Order: sequence, then structure tokens, then C-alpha cells
Amino acid sequence: MFDYIPTVLRSQEIIDKSFHKASNIVEPYFPKKEDKIRKEITDRISTIESIACGHLDKLIRKFPTIETLNPFYYDLIDLMFDVDKYKLSLGNIQWTTNKIKDFSTVYIKKLKSLKTIDNMNSVMKTYYGRFSSLINNINKDLLYLGECKNYLKRLPGIIMNIPTFIIAGIPNSGKSSLITKLTGTNTEIASYPFTTKEILLGYKNINSRKVQFIDTPGILDRDMSKRNDIEKRAIIALSKIEGTILFLFDYSNTSKYTVEEQNNLYNEISGTFNNKIIRIQTKIDMCDRMEDICISTVTKQGLDELNSIIERGVNDYYVARNQETGY
Repeated sequence: MFDYIPTVLRSQEIIDKSFHKASNIVEPYFPKKEDKIRKEITDRISTIESIACGHLDKLIRKFPTIETLNPFYYDLIDLMFDVDKYKLSLGNIQWTTNKIKDFSTVYIKKLKSLKTIDNMNSVMKTYYGRFSSLINNINKDLLYLGECKNYLKRLPGIIMNIPTFIIAGIPNSGKSSLITKLTGTNTEIASYPFTTKEILLGYKNINSRKVQFIDTPGILDRDMSKRNDIEKRAIIALSKIEGTILFLFDYSNTSKYTVEEQNNLYNEISGTFNNKIIRIQTKIDMCDRMEDICISTVTKQGLDELNSIIERGVNDYYVARNQETGY
């Protein structure tokens, strides 16, 4: 999803890269040595500015603007990182870039009026010191943005404009097994690790139309303030993505959660979100039937019926979209 964000160099890496490039500049013969040194120092300052500001400008362009992100990604980033700090770090990078460009122009103008080589070298030394100080001052911002970049690269590339089914429920209710059965063994399943859990994305074609399945981490039946970050991510997926929720119930003796706990969670989700929600009982090969829709990923019981429900949901999605667009 965010693979386009470039590698974030640290302060010393930017300084070393800029100075190394500048040190290779040697001007050809000039009748006067003073003119030769002035031209070399001018070109070195221009090169340092170009290398450093080129990298910093690229970071500013490529890091996503928080306000333009889909709410799903906004909330995930805000959960892991302080959005205000994110914006402040990018602001500091922008300010530093502008400052380097401004004083590079000033120092180049100074060189034009200097007569002695000693004065020119003194200007160059002062420029190098001021440049290094400015770049070092944003090292914390660069380190922070590097962490943000690594996190952003791991976020799921969810498609927002196709039929989507979100698989939810308590932990170990069979969500991962179901998404594998629904999408098929040859269909792409993309894993995006967070801390100890992951969101799985699966895709399949239904009537030549791409359909998206999202397997969220298990959510426990408890107050939101007591939920951990993994549970909150699952709730974010449910609350910010338009799609049908396939809520799984596990009534087998392998479940650690009571019927009451699972129903409490279902009632919370169905009462909080506007998504259409479908109740599905899993592991029917290990327990008595208690829901209208029952499946087993082991015996494949009920999967044909569930696939038919999903197909109808896909058709309803396109009928509703066509009505909205007037086609």
C-alpha cells in the first residue's frame, strides 16, 4: 500500500552523502586561482543543497498527507503514532529544507564579493558547519519518520470500492480457516503482521467481479477501555470499511468463550456499526446446530449455502452502486 515511501536517511547519512559528493568537485583550469576556488566552493555548496534538499523534499512529497487518508488508515496510524507528532516532524523537515535553500543562496552571493582564498575557505567552513547543525537538529524527526515508514509499509492494502466481507468474532472461532476456504488455495492471501496478530486479506472472482475478504483479529467481549491494540485494530476495520460482516459463533467445546459472551459481542457490534451483519455458526461438525447458517471448514458442510449468500451480496452491491450512479 505505502511501498512508494522512500528510505529515510539519518542525519549523518545525509551529511556524509552530501559532503562526499561535494568533495569530488574539482574545477578545470582558471587563469586566476581565486576564480578557480570560488567556482569550486560555489559548486560544492550547490551540490550539498541539491543532495540534502532533494532527499528531504522527496520525503515531504512521498509521505502521505494525514488529512487525505481514508479514515481506516488514519485511525490505524493514530493508534500506533501520534498524528500531531507525525505532522510536526514533516513540518520540521520542510522548515529545514527551506532554511538550507535560503542560506545556500546567501553564501553563494557572499562568495562573489570575496577577494582572498582564505576568506572563501572561511565561508565554506562556516557553511559546512551551519548545514551540519541544521541536519543534525532533525535527526529525531528522521528517526521517527523512519519508524512511521516501516509501519505504513506493513498496513494492509485494502481496496475500498469493491464488494467486501469482513470476517469477525471471538479468537479461535475459525476466521482464518474460513477465509482460506472462501478464497481458495490458489488465491492470493496477503498477511500484514502487527504485533502478535495479523489481518489477512483474500480475494476471489465472483461472476467475473473481484471480491475482497478481510479476516480481523479476534475481539473479546469486554469494555473498549480494556481492549488491547490488536482488538482495537479489528474494531477499526469493522467501523471504517464498508462491507458485510460475517460474524462467527463457536459453540463447540473447544471454545473458551460462553454463548452469552459471544452474543454480547455480536450485540455490541451490530448495535454500533451500520454494516450489514450475518450470523454464522462454525465447527458444526463438533456441536449442535444453534444458528440458521452453520458451516464446517473441515467437512465443508454449509459452505455452498454461504457462498450463495455471498454471491447475492455481491449482486446487491452492484445493483445499489448502479442506482447511485444512475447506470
